[in-house]
Amino acid sequence: MINRILEAIISALLLAAVGVAFLAVIYRYLLDNALSWSFEVSLALLTYITFLGSYLALRRGAHLKVDVFVRNLPFWAQGVLYVINQLLIGGVGWIMAWYGGRQVIRFAGQTTNVLEISSSWLYAAIPIAGALICLDALIQIARSLPRIRQGLDPDSRHGADNSPFDL
Repeated sequence: MINRILEAIISALLLAAVGVAFLAVIYRYLLDNALSWSFEVSLALLTYITFLGSYLALRRGAHLKVDVFVRNLPFWAQGVLYVINQLLIGGVGWIMAWYGGRQVIRFAGQTTNVLEISSSWLYAAIPIAGALICLDALIQIARSLPRIRQGLDPDSRHGADNSPFDL
């Protein structure tokens, strides 16, 4: 469910970014009048697409990984490495949330040059995605522990939409 909501949000942001870029080209080259706000809006949209998209890719297990070595280990060792990996992912998410939150606070008083909105709106994508990544890692650890005890593959992402842990 959450994957579909994220897909819809990211799709809407992408559509808006394409629309803004299209308008900017039309105004610049056909009407000979550049839109002053198009760069800032595009930057904000692409920032949110990037960070929300990275969280969606994490939820889907779509990030690049090389697991030839891990798949040849016994299930208990795969489980240990999976939990360590999730702890590292959660740590990165926590760092993004913590330091991204500090950036949001630090730049709350500054405004963008053209739109004159708070710069913290641009930086807010980082702690939001970081908190979601950290939460997802904790959920994956909780989800994997019973599977590890049963000798099953610890990564159960393919059935995430039907799980009670799904956000």
